[in-house]
Amino acid sequence: MFLPLFTDVDDVLLHVEAAGPEDGPPVVFLHGWPDLWFSFDPQMRALAEQGYRVLAPDQRGYGLSSKPPAVADYQMPKLVKDIVLLIERRASGPVHLVGHDWGGAVAWALAIERPDLVRSLTAVNCPHPQVFADALRRRPSQLLRSWYMLVFQIPGLAETVLSVRDHAVLRAMLRHGAGLDDADLARHRAVWRHPGTVQRPLFWYRAMFRSTLPTLRAAPPDMTVRVPTQIIWGRRDGAFRADLAAHSTRLCDEAELHVLNARHWPHHEQPERVTELLAAWFERHAGHG
Repeated sequence: MFLPLFTDVDDVLLHVEAAGPEDGPPVVFLHGWPDLWFSFDPQMRALAEQGYRVLAPDQRGYGLSSKPPAVADYQMPKLVKDIVLLIERRASGPVHLVGHDWGGAVAWALAIERPDLVRSLTAVNCPHPQVFADALRRRPSQLLRSWYMLVFQIPGLAETVLSVRDHAVLRAMLRHGAGLDDADLARHRAVWRHPGTVQRPLFWYRAMFRSTLPTLRAAPPDMTVRVPTQIIWGRRDGAFRADLAAHSTRLCDEAELHVLNARHWPHHEQPERVTELLAAWFERHAGHG
């Protein structure tokens, strides 16, 4: 059903999977850590069958996409530029943009900076970047929840821990946190065994602490989201405080919040409900932009 594409976005080559009619309304799905392009597989298949043109990249450093060697290569402006060029070169007009976790962070930033390319935004268990930066600075409980991000700053340590015993930690996290079965885990493991596929995603976290967060803490520009925004949130998320979702809506011109009885991956735990929310949201905002 999915067609592999490789898209040149200037300094990297993105592996992208596409489904649905080429003239259908475009939807771009952005995965988080440590997922791959098929994170939203059930939703993508359902929407493609409904006539949408679905595009799902392995973001830089992940899967079969290019893996630049320096931490500076993973600063947010470069991550956003990748998806801007993907949209400009592969989509027929503004897209419905969906992102989870790190993919949500890229989606928020893109919607803020290039609203002309975004028909609607859906953020899944990822707060608005300014809300998250403020929470890290002012809420000790959020800093405790983000302990793993601090561990990831130590070169070599995280790479070693995450790779031992055939990626046992990553497998346990996705099995127990996201509810993935053996078949889904096998798809991940086949990619994790390639050189750089465990290390390079960690560079996202290192670049965030070295560049993105200091910028947001210093003198943030206008971070208001001007496009219609839907937030889907698993209330039992262990990575983010529950109140970050509601705080994020206050930085949007138009926002709708759906809280589900799920953990960090509601699109895995409640796939049919998330598909329903996406389809209804896209239909409501078919003419935006």
